[in-house]
Amino acid sequence: MNAARRDKLRANAQRPELQPALEQLRKRADTGLGIEFPIVAGEQAGWGHYYYCEDGTGLRFDWNDRSRHTCPACGKVYTGEPYDSAWLGAAHGITCGNLMSMGHMYAISGDNRFAERVVKDLLAYAEHYEGYTIHGDIPYNGPGKLFAQTLDEAQWIMNLTAAYACVAERLDPEQKRLIADGLLRPCAAFLIGHKERQLHNHAIIITSAIGMLGYLLEDETIHRAGLDGPYGLLDQIERGVLGDGFWYEGAFGYHFYALHPILKYCQIVEGSPWDLRCHAALKRMFVFPLRYLLTDGSFPSVNDGSRHAMMHSFAWAYEVALEWYGDNLYRQYLRCAYGINDEHQHAFPHAAIVPVSRSSLEALLFGGELRADAADSDAAEVSDTAIDQFNLARMVRTHSASVSGGLTKLANDRGWNLIVKHGTFGGEHDHMDRLGLSFTAGGTPLIADVGTTAYGIPAHYGWFKHTYSHNTVNIDGKDQPPTDGTLKQFREEPWGAWLESAVDWNGRGYYLQDKIILPSEMCPWDEEAYDGVSIRRINALSGDCLIDIVKVAVPLARYVQLNYHVSGTLAQGDGWSPTEEPFGALEAIWFGDKRTKRMQPNETIEWAVKNGLLLQGGWCSRDAALYTAETPDNPPSGCRQSLIQQVRTDGEVVFVNVFALVEAGGNNDREPLSVRVTDSTDGPNGLAAFTLDVRLPGRTAQYKFGWSEDEAHFAAIG
Repeated sequence: MNAARRDKLRANAQRPELQPALEQLRKRADTGLGIEFPIVAGEQAGWGHYYYCEDGTGLRFDWNDRSRHTCPACGKVYTGEPYDSAWLGAAHGITCGNLMSMGHMYAISGDNRFAERVVKDLLAYAEHYEGYTIHGDIPYNGPGKLFAQTLDEAQWIMNLTAAYACVAERLDPEQKRLIADGLLRPCAAFLIGHKERQLHNHAIIITSAIGMLGYLLEDETIHRAGLDGPYGLLDQIERGVLGDGFWYEGAFGYHFYALHPILKYCQIVEGSPWDLRCHAALKRMFVFPLRYLLTDGSFPSVNDGSRHAMMHSFAWAYEVALEWYGDNLYRQYLRCAYGINDEHQHAFPHAAIVPVSRSSLEALLFGGELRADAADSDAAEVSDTAIDQFNLARMVRTHSASVSGGLTKLANDRGWNLIVKHGTFGGEHDHMDRLGLSFTAGGTPLIADVGTTAYGIPAHYGWFKHTYSHNTVNIDGKDQPPTDGTLKQFREEPWGAWLESAVDWNGRGYYLQDKIILPSEMCPWDEEAYDGVSIRRINALSGDCLIDIVKVAVPLARYVQLNYHVSGTLAQGDGWSPTEEPFGALEAIWFGDKRTKRMQPNETIEWAVKNGLLLQGGWCSRDAALYTAETPDNPPSGCRQSLIQQVRTDGEVVFVNVFALVEAGGNNDREPLSVRVTDSTDGPNGLAAFTLDVRLPGRTAQYKFGWSEDEAHFAAIG
């Protein structure tokens, strides 16, 4: 770190409000000093995603027992491989994190104990690193030397370089030579030799690490090997960050995962001509996620996302953003994440958010004043006044539509959120679910996208990665092939908001087609089943209902299935019978208690959900069958109940479903939700249209909808 950053680190360590961060750093550094973990020759670490119980729970790591690995949830004990090697990978990962903490504690305190331990372990790694054997058979990843994949090698060396930068002033010339020649240069050569030739979060981490190594070695050739050329760090940023600022892989966890190494690189090169903080894409990367915060303070769990990606999970990033750009919105974000003056209760009134302490390393390195009236005089010149007009509470309640980012969020005053995914195919971490929905109420999942579990758990590739496990359309029970969806239109109305999204498989390519690598075993979709298929979806959210209208066109006879996965159980619905029919193309193990019935012209279903009832009224333009089954929730030890509406057709079919939530203690004497759809010819400009009559708890409503070649029309008429 440069002198100015070291001075700020030391000054922040004296501030009362940042003592939790200092104590956390000191605790990690002291813990590291107390651990005797020898760095020896011949190490071969394994993959961290194998360090899980079959129920999806991470195994308990124990420094004192590297051969027995216990699940804290069920108590099952695992021994042998791959668990022992995964333990070793965790041990080296924790070690380098501890060394980074010790380096920063030395920078703050000047305590030589921390510097001596960092130097000792760096020299030990330098003694053995070149002798480590390249290994690793992790699916879809390059190999490692110490670790099992190139990604882990890069993350490890980034933390070690941060530790090295903190203690470099203590090294004598011979120590610098030994560390450079035994560790830094060999690792740089290994990473350069295994750079990924694609846009990918792994590639960002690898190229950031190469750049950091080149800068510390004062070797411009190595530095430019990280930054320049196709799939270098600059190319990753310029082509991998979509126009609105979302990282193309389409998961908020991976968005910040890709941002983090860029920020670490910027910290190492800070103040030099290599600094990237003024890159416009980085500012957009900070802004985009705030537009999609849900009313419980979480981010949507789309693609390979986590249900636990809460706003406080990424507070560290906004410590950096506040210093760099000074926008008050970032200050509000941090005040809510840390619970300052209970502002989180105002911004997120529909959820019981538990604030966290201000304890990240970034808080110490970058942390600014969080008083509500704090001046922005220390902000960088880079700014974006377009977001200053918002406060966080308004942004959470505001609809947001992104054409390039591929998500639309609808929100109402009851704390309901609808997320529609209509964007760019996200590569390896995509779930093949164009036009998928996620519907929540104040943080309670109703018809939600639940993301995925650990990659080593069978349910990840067996269930969560497939179209069938999402709230969207599949054809013949098969996965959607890669393509890019479209936001056709987004409208705000006095009663709420609505959007139209669309996707088709008509021979056009997709944005990432020549920019990513998809091994054949990661391509489970069926091109033939979807050839010539198009889907148009209208979604409307008012103060008391969600309307979902789907039109599917198929050129040849196909089974068209519209799936909903409800976080609840069937509470009311007559006529269901057991069935042994296969559900889609997935293995039968993912479906339990399978039942079926014929869909009625004005179908009514009720679901028992957390804190109430989810009412559903449905209609289909063709004869349809209904299927229901118990399917995995996340974690996969739990269950949801899935509903499939199925039609066999060689033309067009229209599905209409309306959902309303009756909260516990609500009107128990109400009539069931019901829908009635009729054809008419009085749409705009004489276009054909449908009339939708809805009976909701406490009121009735009427809408008119239909499609032209270019776009849909939808309007409330009563």
